[in-house]
Amino acid sequence: MTIKAIAIAAGGGGDVVTASVLAAKLRRRFDVVAIMSYSWDRLIVDPTPGPRGHGDFDGLTEHRELVAEVTGSARLRGPGWSTLPPLVPYLANPLLLMDPAAGAIGLAAQFRSVARLFDVDALIVVDVGGDILAEGHETGLRSPLADSLTLAAAIQSELPLHVLIAGVGLDGELTLPELRTLLRRQGSTAVAELGAADVSMVAEVWNWHPSEANGLLCVAAEGWRGEVETQRDALISITDDATVVHEVDASGVAAHSLAAGLSDTISLEQVEQRIRARRGYSDIDTERNRLSAHRERRTPTVNSIDDIDRYAHAASLRGVDALTIRRVIELAGALDADDGNALRDLLTRERPINMRPPLYLV
Repeated sequence: MTIKAIAIAAGGGGDVVTASVLAAKLRRRFDVVAIMSYSWDRLIVDPTPGPRGHGDFDGLTEHRELVAEVTGSARLRGPGWSTLPPLVPYLANPLLLMDPAAGAIGLAAQFRSVARLFDVDALIVVDVGGDILAEGHETGLRSPLADSLTLAAAIQSELPLHVLIAGVGLDGELTLPELRTLLRRQGSTAVAELGAADVSMVAEVWNWHPSEANGLLCVAAEGWRGEVETQRDALISITDDATVVHEVDASGVAAHSLAAGLSDTISLEQVEQRIRARRGYSDIDTERNRLSAHRERRTPTVNSIDDIDRYAHAASLRGVDALTIRRVIELAGALDADDGNALRDLLTRERPINMRPPLYLV
């Protein structure tokens, strides 16, 4: 008997794609009737720090109190855009917007409202990379807020909960030894292994979507193996382990991770304060600091190709097999979506043999 469930993309953005892939892969176990996600994109896409809420959009479909569906025509108010509306055509289920403005308490109320609307029996929290397991002291941990708040709210909702982790280590944050220890501690069980057929319907998403971890999971499922350099100089090994999907004990993770300190929060500001108390800064602080850095904008030109060629050659000598396209965009100094898209188009014309989105082969 299958469990009727809502799949929750813990980190927002590209996690929606993986949540959709897992919904299809595990359909004999779970009948997923909707997917929920934050709208929280990289600054090159949406230059507003932090996640966007219901009030930041035009074109949402309001189903009932606290439940808003993202449509293909939905648009952000103000600068930037959300990657959620363009994903709608690729999804077999409705896509619902998570609004974290009222902290874990408010988000838990949203989960309960959605569960009543769709008459579901459980929640499935999907994390790509594994940083939802983080306890807060890990040196490489950079962006725990979204995942930790999602888990805290899911526990607070008191709905039956399953936590799935895919693409272990592909986000370049916790080390593989750290992740293996945490998985073992939380009673990890392998529940699936992704292959090319599982990701075929979403392969073209990476022609435009900036998510690195989710894109790397898809190329791993397609069979690609090698060393990949991602943004901010992170080096990730794509091995057979990347395609394994793990289920962990939800209550155990919530009790020993950063989620434990967020369960009673009633605002996003309070969530930030709790994260700062543990780590000295929040993910949103990091975005604010990047925006205030006033980096020089460099519009991509044909000359940019020479710089990329030199960097790619040097990377190959270091044993790197590919850069993520997001890394190439970072190296080229493209600061907004238009420049990023212009560089993608330029590379597709000038270096088609290197382009395997989300990878740029060196």
